Amino acid sequence: MASGPIFPHSAFPVTAGMVMDLVHVGGGANSKQDVGLGVVDATTLTSDAIWRLRFRQPGTLPSGTLKLYIWSIANASSGVLKVNPKWASVATTESPSAATLQAEGTSTITFVSADAYVQTVITLDADTPVANESIVMDLTFEDSGTTVAVNSTHQVWIQWE
Repeated sequence: MASGPIFPHSAFPVTAGMVMDLVHVGGGANSKQDVGLGVVDATTLTSDAIWRLRFRQPGTLPSGTLKLYIWSIANASSGVLKVNPKWASVATTESPSAATLQAEGTSTITFVSADAYVQTVITLDADTPVANESIVMDLTFEDSGTTVAVNSTHQVWIQWE
């Protein structure tokens, strides 16, 4: 049974000029605007680009496996974006800036149809989530291997399944 979603309570664009708040405007006539975490196109992306996220954990963790969901959209009918979430569970008495983030490994977001959602699901098992702690995450969009030729917009959340 799924539990969640838990959306980030904080999202900071670490790599200025390569990540930013972004509104995707689709080509249709109806519900065509999406606000989310923006990532620049492959020609502007000159190094890894990072969104720093915080997710507050509930007092009792649900059963199941913790997963990161990324819903992406772009005006692209081809191209890929490489993403590697790096995270740790941090207690209220600990400093998030001192936490050692654990990388999940690179996943690929593949765009095949303009203005269509792409769902990416990543199992978060590089660290162990703990009740009443915060997950601190650097959602790292990697320069190497990224080919999508336009800016992209992403909504993210975590949930147990």
